[in-house]
Amino acid sequence: MPLQANAILIFFHGAGAHSGLSYNHIGVGLRDEFNIAVYMPDLRGHGNSDGPRGDTPNAQQVWLDINTMVKHARSQHPNLPLFIGGHSAGAGLALNYSNWEQRDVIDGYVFLAPYFVFRSETSYDKTENGGYEFSSVNVSDFVINSMSGGLFLGHSKAVKFNYPESVLDNNPKIVTFNTVNMSKAVTPYSPDTQLSKLQQFGLWIGNKDEAFDPEKVIQFAKDNSAPKANKEIKIIEEANHFSIILDASKLMGSWITSVIQ
Repeated sequence: MPLQANAILIFFHGAGAHSGLSYNHIGVGLRDEFNIAVYMPDLRGHGNSDGPRGDTPNAQQVWLDINTMVKHARSQHPNLPLFIGGHSAGAGLALNYSNWEQRDVIDGYVFLAPYFVFRSETSYDKTENGGYEFSSVNVSDFVINSMSGGLFLGHSKAVKFNYPESVLDNNPKIVTFNTVNMSKAVTPYSPDTQLSKLQQFGLWIGNKDEAFDPEKVIQFAKDNSAPKANKEIKIIEEANHFSIILDASKLMGSWITSVIQ
């Protein structure tokens, strides 16, 4: 933590990941170059957090966990502006939280290579990136869960992540699936209307992102954000879905600093 912080950022990892996977570059950079206090919790069921892997009792419990984290951060750094963000599915989680009625008061949001879900139509066409798909979904489990009002199959491992074996061998704490409940927590349910309600946010994605089409993500953000929102929406040259993490502290730190000045 910086000796005299100017702002707070709570930042969430991507799908199946945990805060120990290169995200430390963000925390160190924001601390040393921008005097921003950064918290990078592992979601429940991920990394060093307790709970069944890749699961949660329900989606709201994950959002309640964010409230707990916000209260802790504010107790350590009272009266500072506080921002929430995430990478990939962590950005989707942040967007869901931003529209949740029980959320805490947040000053702004940061989205890095954001997962805005199929409803945003920001994924590649299958022919555009060699047919690569990071995840596969058992749609019927979600349908049954929805039809039952959440009673059935909430803990079903309905979303599988296609991490390369080499990555899994070197990172045994990666979770290779999300249950229906966890997926509902991190998957924006109405990304266009959710984004339109934000007053302050920054969004960055690499021009070589393998998971999401950067041009579609940028266009979606521009088309669906409020005209008067204080926002920065940029494509970053020579960055892919994961390498953008290495430069993210400069992107987010500069934007947060401009907001709080």
